[in-house]
Amino acid sequence: MVRIFALLAALLLLNGPGLAQSEEADREAIVTLLREGPLNIGPDIDAWEANYHPDWTVWFAGAAEARQRADHMPLVRDYVARGAVVERYDLDLVSFDLFGDTAIVRHLAQEHVRDPENGLRIIDYSATTTLVRTDGRWLIRTSSLSFPAGYEVPGER
Repeated sequence: MVRIFALLAALLLLNGPGLAQSEEADREAIVTLLREGPLNIGPDIDAWEANYHPDWTVWFAGAAEARQRADHMPLVRDYVARGAVVERYDLDLVSFDLFGDTAIVRHLAQEHVRDPENGLRIIDYSATTTLVRTDGRWLIRTSSLSFPAGYEVPGER
């Protein structure tokens, strides 16, 4: 019995740091993906869109239902084609939870978007983002966004 406990303790000591490093690497990859996300829309929109799971949905607080990827991405592409550019993006983590191949991240964000029609717009919001590891990559699976009172949800006119 003592040998079993000694063996278990040795395995934990050997694997424990590796697990911690793996979780830290996952956290770093996910936070980098989220921090850089909007800044990469313009330069390579296809690469930006590839960070979203094929079944991704986004829900804007107050909307009747979640928007499917197939409905949302053309709106983003149209907005970028009209000349909108994300000049700055600030993300402040509120919480980060990792459950194997699933991560749930809550954060506050501020986007500085310049578009030809409205000039510079500063958009504040809070978000909950679920990511899944798919084929060794982290992909955004769902996004839920809440805006300050009075903000018009994009595409909901």
